[in-house]
Amino acid sequence: MLFVTSLAALIAVVSFGAGIVAERHLFGGSLLSSGRLLGGLESDGASPSDEAFPRQAAVRELLEDEYFFRPASPEARADFEAQLERGAVQGMAAVAGTPVASLDEYRRQLDYGAARGMTEALSDDYTVFLEPITGAPLREELAGEYEGIGVWVEHPEGRFTIVSPIAGSPAERAGLRPGDVIIAADGQSIEGLEDDAGMSLIRGPAGTSVRLTVQRPGVDDPFDVTVTREAIVIPAVSYQAEADGKIAEITVSIFGDNTTRELDAALKRAKEEKVVGIVLDLRGNGGGWVTSAQEMIGRFVPGDAGPALYQDLDEDDNGELISEPIVGGGESTFETPLVVLIDGGSASASEIVAGAIRDYGRGTLVGERSFGKGLVQRVHEFDDGSSARITFARWLTPNKTPIPHEGIEPDVVVTGDPDASGDEQLQRAIDVLLGVAPAATPAP
Repeated sequence: MLFVTSLAALIAVVSFGAGIVAERHLFGGSLLSSGRLLGGLESDGASPSDEAFPRQAAVRELLEDEYFFRPASPEARADFEAQLERGAVQGMAAVAGTPVASLDEYRRQLDYGAARGMTEALSDDYTVFLEPITGAPLREELAGEYEGIGVWVEHPEGRFTIVSPIAGSPAERAGLRPGDVIIAADGQSIEGLEDDAGMSLIRGPAGTSVRLTVQRPGVDDPFDVTVTREAIVIPAVSYQAEADGKIAEITVSIFGDNTTRELDAALKRAKEEKVVGIVLDLRGNGGGWVTSAQEMIGRFVPGDAGPALYQDLDEDDNGELISEPIVGGGESTFETPLVVLIDGGSASASEIVAGAIRDYGRGTLVGERSFGKGLVQRVHEFDDGSSARITFARWLTPNKTPIPHEGIEPDVVVTGDPDASGDEQLQRAIDVLLGVAPAATPAP
């Protein structure tokens, strides 16, 4: 069983959006089978409505069975079920006039619309239903393969706000910056659109171009930037020698399928070069597989030190916490001085690692507050390629501390400046490792 944290509002316009989710059940076949939902969830059987709209029936049962914020009292439960029903009706209505090639396709679109409408009716933005066309790029992203402009964005209040461009991407070369808001693509406004609707106007095949209208903080008028899309294959981990080879900067862009293997290679090189300190750079890292985060912690903290994190399944704090272990193996360095760089783009799995490094006293956090993502999603994949991500728990650091909504406060606060000639956050991290700077920001 694989686990993955949820990035939720952070989405990668390179294709679809990144990471991130929680417990992944791989269903081999139809989700509705012999009156029982595969994966251990009970069903009373498939009614005629269930047979006509299987995704709606499956997603509704998942929400009623495991959704973290589902109410407990019978009165509130009835309101919750009515809310789902209204969402399903609204979702169907939204696609009722869509041109289709056949009656079967029309029914399928109504089914998808109902499933999507139920998740959109919830106040939790992290619980979503993904159609096959949007779910596939998510898997590609975790594998480190993209096709698009290469920029991470978040979607607060319907505004596509750039968290960070991916290093070496067309977006970075075009001059896009963190904090830029994309308000239109090829002249068509994307403000107020849902995630996928907006992204469909930005992403596209390699070799094609998109004209983005951007609103930049501190700049009065919007301006246009033309970006040529590319096929982007990004290593999960990169290595850079700093301070005349004394310091290794190990940058991790995503907690994906290849992250642990590439991290082991970077740590092996650091040992061979006899560095005196390591900067683990998680800035702009929106998350990924939580197993990858557990394995990363295991490279810096012994497995017998305690858990990597806890999962809390009870919103009312009355339930038993489930501990997830540190996963060792591969290369490890339990003594080399360590600094972890974080910023507002460090979310989910990045916060798991940062929280554990701090709780175990293994290193110093430098930079800016992290994104603040403390909820966990379970991913249910259906046989048609669609999937549902259901918030089922929140996670806590090894000291049983929830991740605050405003993010993790670093030990040494250094505000990033995109206009600065150098990387001030990285330089402060190096100074901390070399003993030039204190390992904590003085209290005001």
